[in-house]
Amino acid sequence: MWRQRLPTLRIHSANGASTLIQKFGVTVAGLVAGAMIGAGNLVVTAAAEGAEPPPYEGHIQCETEGDLSTCQIDLWLTRGYRAFSQCQVCHGLTGDGSTIGPSLVRKLREIDLDRFMEVVVNGYEGQIGVMPGWGTNPNVMNYIDQLYAYLLARADGVLPAGRLKRYDR
Repeated sequence: MWRQRLPTLRIHSANGASTLIQKFGVTVAGLVAGAMIGAGNLVVTAAAEGAEPPPYEGHIQCETEGDLSTCQIDLWLTRGYRAFSQCQVCHGLTGDGSTIGPSLVRKLREIDLDRFMEVVVNGYEGQIGVMPGWGTNPNVMNYIDQLYAYLLARADGVLPAGRLKRYDR
């Protein structure tokens, strides 16, 4: 189940706008914040927040509790499922692995969001073979958060394998 705790960075601008940036974006946020602090119009506070809810929370509806075959996903999570089509060639139609690539369902139980992003963007050279980096592929990168949420929901046993019905909010 979802256990990841991410420190957050809250940026307040002079006009009162506030932005939360999680750990993955801290480097970029730090550069922006440093530039804006120099201009005298920004206050930055860091806080370690409690355990975050899983990213798929609020995007899944099941008619019958415990019966995954009755689950539906919203448009946001559907985009993650569609982005997963880029992964299916090597990791199998269900994400449970193949002779080419390992099980993503199992891997998502072992790694956090930062490691997931690093591998997807830059690729990975493993014992079986080489996973290419997808950092320049908009079909993956535009939906990376949704892809992670979809795979994590599969890893947590919240979603069944295969095509899912979509509900509209």
